[in-house]
Amino acid sequence: MVSHPGGAEQGKAKGGSYPYLVATSGDLTTVVDLDGYFLYCSAASQGAFGWEPDELVGEREDRFAHPDDAPTLLSRRSERFHLGLVTTSYRFLRRDGSYRWVEATSRRVTTEGADVVVSTVRDITERQERAALLELRATTDPLTGVANRTVLMDRLEQGLRRLGRSSGRLLVVLYLDLDRFKVINDSLGHHIGDDVLLKMAERLTGHLRPADTLARLGGDEFVLVAEGVTDEAAAIALANRIIEDGRRPFRVDGDEFSCTMSIGVACTADYQHNAEALLSEADLALYRAKDRGRDQVAVFDEEVRTTAVSRLATERMVRRALDEGRIVVEYQPIVDLKAGHPVGAEALVRIRDLEQRLMLPGSFLEVAEETGLLIKTDQVVLADAVKQAAAWRARLGAKFAGVAINVTARHLADSEFRQAIFEHLEANAVPPGDLQIEVTEQVLMEASHSAMTGLRALRDLGVGVGLDDFGTRYSSLAYLRQFPLDFVKIDKSFVDDVVIDPKVRAIFAAIIVLSHALDLTVVAEGVELPDQGQVLIDLGCDRAQGFLYARSGPPEDVDSLVLAWPSPPLRAP
Repeated sequence: MVSHPGGAEQGKAKGGSYPYLVATSGDLTTVVDLDGYFLYCSAASQGAFGWEPDELVGEREDRFAHPDDAPTLLSRRSERFHLGLVTTSYRFLRRDGSYRWVEATSRRVTTEGADVVVSTVRDITERQERAALLELRATTDPLTGVANRTVLMDRLEQGLRRLGRSSGRLLVVLYLDLDRFKVINDSLGHHIGDDVLLKMAERLTGHLRPADTLARLGGDEFVLVAEGVTDEAAAIALANRIIEDGRRPFRVDGDEFSCTMSIGVACTADYQHNAEALLSEADLALYRAKDRGRDQVAVFDEEVRTTAVSRLATERMVRRALDEGRIVVEYQPIVDLKAGHPVGAEALVRIRDLEQRLMLPGSFLEVAEETGLLIKTDQVVLADAVKQAAAWRARLGAKFAGVAINVTARHLADSEFRQAIFEHLEANAVPPGDLQIEVTEQVLMEASHSAMTGLRALRDLGVGVGLDDFGTRYSSLAYLRQFPLDFVKIDKSFVDDVVIDPKVRAIFAAIIVLSHALDLTVVAEGVELPDQGQVLIDLGCDRAQGFLYARSGPPEDVDSLVLAWPSPPLRAP
C-alpha cells in the first residue's frame, strides 16, 4: 500500500491527541484528514478486522473498501466535510482478505487547528446478511431461486416503459406450464416433483439473455419476459427452442424423466399496454396450447380474446344458475340387454337458461371445471340423484335401483364431496350399491394419490365404480385390471362402427370377454340404431343406453318408461 507522505509519522505523532475521541464500545474509531488518509485508528481495528492500528495509519481509507463500494465512499467524502452527521455503509477489507459490512458514522471536527473527520465504524455484517435474506425471500421463488411474481410485475412495468424509448421492438411474455406435472408430483412424491422443477428452472435459465427475466408463479407455472425481440416469429422460435430443450431426458434421484410443456405467447410494442393485461393474454394463449393437446406453442390474438370473453360469460352464467337454482338434472335410462328392461339411469346435468331452454353440458362443463364451479354444480346433481334413487327403489322395487353420476379427479380428492356422498346415502336410506360413480380414463391416469384413495374408499363403502368413455384416450385393456372397477362403459365412437366395421366388432368382443373375465359389467353408450342394439346382444354386452331406448328426461319420464317397457328384450326377428 502507498502511504500518505508524512501521514504515518504525522498520525503517530499526534496519536496522543485523539484518545478522548475513542468510545468505550468495541466499535472502531478513526480519524482521517481532508484527503481521506487515516491519521488515527483505535485498537478495535485489530480485533474487528485483523489490522494493527499502525498498519492503517497513513493509508487512504478507500483502499480498504470493497472495489464496488469505494466509489460510494469517495462520493460521500465531500458530504462528510460539509454536512453534520453522515452515515455510510460499505464493505471493509479484513487482513485475511475477506470483507465485513460496516456502518461509518462520521462528523467533521476541528482539533489542534486542523479540520478532520472522526468516524465510528461498526460491524453490521449480520444485519446486512439478515436484510439480504429478507430481500431474497421477498423477491425470489424459495424453491428454484428464480424471480417471484413481485419482481416479474416490476420487470414487466419497466419493460413497457422502455418500449416508449425504442421502436420496432417487442416486449414478449412466455407463459409456461409443465404438462401433466401433477402426475409426477402426486405419484412419486413432492420431493421428486421439486427436483424436476429445479431441473426445468435450470434449463429455462439457459435460454435467458442478460435483460430477460424468468419467474415462477407457483406450482409448475413459469413466466419468461424477453425485451427487444425483433418480431412475433422470433418470439415463437424462442418458445419452440424451450419446448425442444424441455423434451430432453434428464435424471432425478436415479430415474429418467422427460417433461413436455405448453407455452402461451403474448407480444406488444405499445408502451401503454397494461402489465397485468399482458400477463393475462399470455395465460389465455397457454389455455389454447393446452386445448390443442399440450406440448406446443400458442400465440395470443383476437380469437383467443373472443374465446376468453366467451369463457367469462359462461362462468358468470353458471354462477348465476347456481345462485338462482337453475341447475337441472335429467336422467337417461340404462337397459339390461339380457333381462329386457331398464335397471338404472345416468344423471346428466343441464342448466335452464333465462328463456327456459335447457343447456347441454358441452356448453358449460369445461368452464365450470376450470373455475372450480363443477364441485358446486355436481353437489346439486349428487343430491338429486340419491334422492331419485331412493324414490325409484320405493316405487319400482329392486329391479330399478341404480343411478350413475359422473365425477372428476377433483371430486375424488375432495374430502368434503366424498363426505357429502356418505351423508346423502345415509339421509335417504339408499344402499351404497344403488349409486355408481363414473370416471374417465384420463381422470384415472391423472388422478393424485388422494384421489385414488378417495376412489377406493367409495368402493369399499359399496358404491359402484365404472370406467366411462372407454376407448377415447389411452384405451389400454390393462386399466381394467389396475383400477378398482365394477363396470366399464364403451364409448359411442365404438358403438357407431360396431355394425359396419369387423375390426371394431372384434375389439368390442375382446373388451367384453376380458371384462367378464375380470367380473366387470360392460355397458355400451350412445346406441341409436336397432342393428347396433342387436349386435351388442349377440356379442354378449350386458347393458346399453342411448336414443334407441330413451332420451334423457325428467324422473317422471323414466317412471313411465320402466312401467311400460316391453318384455322380452329387444331381439332381431
